Amino acid sequence: MAVNEVTPPRIASRIGISVTAMLAMIAMIMSSTMVNVAIPDIMGAFGIGQDQAHWISTGFLSAMTAGMLLNAWLVTSFGPRNVFIAALALFCLTAFAGQYAPTFTGVVFARFAQGLCAGLIQPLAMTTVFLAYPPEQRPVAMGWIGMGIVFGPTIGPVLGGFIVDIAHWRLVFAAPVPVMVVAAAMAAVYLPGRTSDGPAVPFNLASFALVTGSLMLLLTGITLGQREGWSDSTVFLLLFTACLAMLSFMIRELRSRAPLLQLRLFAYRTYVASAIVAFIFGAGMFGSLYIVPVMVQTVQGYTALKAGLMLLPGGLAAMVIFPVAGVLSGRFRVTHTITAGLGIFALSCLLLASAGMLTDFWAMALLVAFGRVGLGLVIPPLNLSAMSAVPRDLVAYAAGTLNFIRMTGASLGVSILALILDTRIAGHGFELATSQTAGNGTGMEMIGTISRELAATGLTEHQRLMASTAWLRETLVLKANELAFQDGFLVLAGLFAVAMASTMVLLRRPRDLSSVQSSSGSAPAGSGT
Repeated sequence: MAVNEVTPPRIASRIGISVTAMLAMIAMIMSSTMVNVAIPDIMGAFGIGQDQAHWISTGFLSAMTAGMLLNAWLVTSFGPRNVFIAALALFCLTAFAGQYAPTFTGVVFARFAQGLCAGLIQPLAMTTVFLAYPPEQRPVAMGWIGMGIVFGPTIGPVLGGFIVDIAHWRLVFAAPVPVMVVAAAMAAVYLPGRTSDGPAVPFNLASFALVTGSLMLLLTGITLGQREGWSDSTVFLLLFTACLAMLSFMIRELRSRAPLLQLRLFAYRTYVASAIVAFIFGAGMFGSLYIVPVMVQTVQGYTALKAGLMLLPGGLAAMVIFPVAGVLSGRFRVTHTITAGLGIFALSCLLLASAGMLTDFWAMALLVAFGRVGLGLVIPPLNLSAMSAVPRDLVAYAAGTLNFIRMTGASLGVSILALILDTRIAGHGFELATSQTAGNGTGMEMIGTISRELAATGLTEHQRLMASTAWLRETLVLKANELAFQDGFLVLAGLFAVAMASTMVLLRRPRDLSSVQSSSGSAPAGSGT
């Protein structure tokens, strides 16, 4: 959707618009991460494993991508104020639906609806704030919005952990509602209504159905494949249909006069490289936000609040490094800054792959914070490289498409990471269990030691043996979980190594921004660098 220049409102109205947008964005993004600390409790309440529990996160993220695609049509058809208030109202209703849902399926559907609302609010809030300020003040305004985007996932796990420990895990769904109510009231006062200026954006229903259907079929096929086996005919049909739907979507978009995603962007090598990095970035960022709180609660026995507090230093580090990364992007080559950030996160994941049951709280927190520094370094230069790689007439599409790719990577990354965890827990558990034979001196020694310690309790020899064996079995289960999470961090480290290679090979020093964006015609596949 093209951005129309309008006369900016007065200072008081600008502040009101900015506060309204930031309140809604912080609450939406906070909701996307605060539920993660409640996942172990949700798994216990509904008796599910990682292969299903990931839908709490992936359902939200995948629906968010759908909301982003709907945004332009809804805003031009009904106006920013109406869409903003309606999205907040729907979020509040589904928050209470998730809080009182009697089944896991009901909880997942509530998360889908919340993600859809978040996908509508995020680009709408950014566009509204952008238009509220004169051009010379927009960088500062967008900087504050960027800080709000980082603040949401920083405070979300802490607040979620506090609610889970003090009250009940179900309350995390409705926790952002008071902020939403305030934001909706302010939106009624400060946000602009629908204007008749400019042509209406047509809604490409067929393309929307194809791309969202493809993503949902793929995620469902991945989940079902883990439970039913990858040779199952239903799994094959789901995955094949997902690929077919995506292919149909791409063909339709190339021929459409009103495309949801501008595929001409991928004729530019630098943009392709940026898209690859954005996809992996989304998978790594949201994947780590998923597995870190689950790991420390499952393996290390931390409370939900302590798990949230562990993520707090990382969020604060990202908030500090975010403006610094913007300065570095202007002084150094974007390739160097992006590569450095990706390398830092990959190294942090490699170090986290050695963390286990006995790792100290602050050691884990600092390793997580170290990785967040790397992610903070990536965002500004990545956006800069993507926007600088395409002609001026495609810039309006470049940011939206990059966000879509990043959130698609997030939903697929969390889903695949949960699949890996579930598979490796079972695999490590089987290997450890089969090794515990009468010839295993270490295992027999542990059973003997525990049995002797229990002698003072008055238990019979048989009872002491059974208790010692049960203790060893539980320890092996814990060890299997530890090893599986370590495998997950190794996968993340490998992914970011791939992203580093893509950056160094495909991202070159871009030409002067003005010379790149002055071109209005299509360029060959290797252009843009």
